[in-house]
Amino acid sequence: MSPKYPICTKTFTLNNGHKIPAVGLGTWLGTTTPSPTQATALHATVLNALKNGYRLIDTAQYYGIEHIVGSAILASGTPRSEITLVTKFWGQWHHDPSSALEKSLENLGLDYIDIFLMHWPNAIRVNPDGSETDLGIEESPTFLETWKIMEGLVGEKCRGIGVSNFTQKTLQALIDGGAKVLPCVNQVELHAFNPNLKLVPWSRERGIHTMSWSTLGGAYENRPNEIFTHPLFKRIASSHSCSVGVVSLSWTVQRGITIIPKSSSDARVAENIRLVELSEEEIDEMNNAHKTIKQIHLVDWITSVQGKREDGTQLVMGWTKEDFGWEDKEGNWLP
Repeated sequence: MSPKYPICTKTFTLNNGHKIPAVGLGTWLGTTTPSPTQATALHATVLNALKNGYRLIDTAQYYGIEHIVGSAILASGTPRSEITLVTKFWGQWHHDPSSALEKSLENLGLDYIDIFLMHWPNAIRVNPDGSETDLGIEESPTFLETWKIMEGLVGEKCRGIGVSNFTQKTLQALIDGGAKVLPCVNQVELHAFNPNLKLVPWSRERGIHTMSWSTLGGAYENRPNEIFTHPLFKRIASSHSCSVGVVSLSWTVQRGITIIPKSSSDARVAENIRLVELSEEEIDEMNNAHKTIKQIHLVDWITSVQGKREDGTQLVMGWTKEDFGWEDKEGNWLP
């Protein structure tokens, strides 16, 4: 519904002097072992995105698709220098992010990565039998220990380093722990029902740029996504003659945040980079949707990452929500 709008070419300047596009393509397929059919479709989607003006591609080792993304970039004919490529390493590499970088470069088949992210702050230990154990917040390697190793990666093969799924608490821990290089990017869950209204400006004041994942609200465990159905978003979309998805994406970029929506639809990929200008009133309505409609952490819907201590304390990948900095001791949200 929005092809009449121009392609968004807006960029943001990071704390390392490099620029990052406001709109990129996300590549998570919902599985760590994509089928041949999914791989072929993703290759085509990346080509289509670059053809439609995208110059930011986001991926991760955990997705099992770095080789597909790298192959598509090479096949696209788009100069590598015009593309900002972001990838992330998983928890089992926290003890050795240098080897993680080499692994990603090998997977991608490329000479360098623009932004290399720590995917989550929590580390994983690989046991002798091949099983994995989630490590607690105080167990080594801590995210601060990992970050200090990452600082040494910045160079020709890795133009910038950042984090993902960090909060004010964990970012402040990096600062207080003597980080010599601050993350150029923090990629977090961010949508109308979890808008991070405090984290985004707090990070900006410290030179840390925010990227949003699941900007369109996500669809997990067959739960309905009200961002596509609620009258509030449909009314705003109608007033701009665009889709509800474009409303959510436009709201995010107008807040100074980079978005990485994913889609296998050529039409939707073309649409997602054509944003609209929302009014201040519409921005305010979107900002308050977590109060007027509902408030959610999408990780609460992902049963595979849930766990419990013997005392019944709820865990996400071995950490409490207080550990992550999502909630205080009383269980109140820390937006």
